[in-house]
Amino acid sequence: MTVMRRVSLMLAMVILAVCSSACSPTVGDACETSAACGSGLICDLATPGGYCTRTPCRAGECPGESICVDFGTEASWCMRRCDDGQGCRDGLACVNGGTDSGVCLGDIASASCRFCTAQ
Repeated sequence: MTVMRRVSLMLAMVILAVCSSACSPTVGDACETSAACGSGLICDLATPGGYCTRTPCRAGECPGESICVDFGTEASWCMRRCDDGQGCRDGLACVNGGTDSGVCLGDIASASCRFCTAQ
């Protein structure tokens, strides 16, 4: 194998490794089945377009860029964090955590917690 061919093969492997880790599904992504959400997540089909999530959850148990939100009646879900209306996919809205939309669990004050959900 030539040096150039080895370099090309190594470069292709690096690109594949970076893409596979950066392209994996995360909380809040659209889905049609739980298999589309990857390891440890399920697809909530009650949200239009589906919503990759984890349930039940407790404070500190959700993957990065998400927060555990308690919606009452023993229903807690990992929800994607957002900021002032930014960070949600089309069809979802960035809402403030509170009694009407769900209470964020953990070290974030409920009044200042924002997460993506269907409106």
